[in-house]
Amino acid sequence: MYDRKIANRELSFEASGALKKATLVMRDRETDSWWSIMTSNAIGGELEGAELVELPVGEKTTWGAWRARHPSSLVLSVDGREHEPRDGYADYWTSERTFRDLGVDDGRLPAKEPVFAFELDGQAYAVAHRAFADGRLFPIDPEGRRVFLYRRADASIRASSRAFLLPAPADPGAADDADHVWEGKAVVERLLAAGTEPLTGFDTYWYSWAAIHPDTRLLSAP
Repeated sequence: MYDRKIANRELSFEASGALKKATLVMRDRETDSWWSIMTSNAIGGELEGAELVELPVGEKTTWGAWRARHPSSLVLSVDGREHEPRDGYADYWTSERTFRDLGVDDGRLPAKEPVFAFELDGQAYAVAHRAFADGRLFPIDPEGRRVFLYRRADASIRASSRAFLLPAPADPGAADDADHVWEGKAVVERLLAAGTEPLTGFDTYWYSWAAIHPDTRLLSAP
């Protein structure tokens, strides 16, 4: 998710009808600049090279669960319809086919492997969903920073992962770094309660991310 405001202007985005390596390209109505959804910068138009501010993704949940927490929520209606019963992407989610049969040169993961992907300090990263089912802590650099990632083991590709960037521990040998402490949804609640900022990123397929970020570093548990 990106902030719509840039250089004291608020942009209005819409689908451009174009694709970059099988990923959607948006355009803004104000400047007719073009933006790949996999990068934060404009790839063409008046604002080419400008950077949007990335924000943590919103929560993906069911209407029933959301309504129970926020009973006054409104529902967007398009031409009088609030719900589309048919999932136009159903075959895509359940098959091994990539969009428009796009391949991937990077064979470190299968093309349709679900990953959580993000950029940090100019470096692209990805972690396979199966590597952090029910929560996992990953070392990320020699300075000792770590990333905590969480998703339910039975969650679909369409469910959001939770991600947090953590500083190096003051005491590297502290018991708080034991693996069992960093498993489960309770860790997410603890980090949020402590005011830890979520890490921005994408839940996507490997082929889609790797095509745009060929220098991606794959993270694995220690």
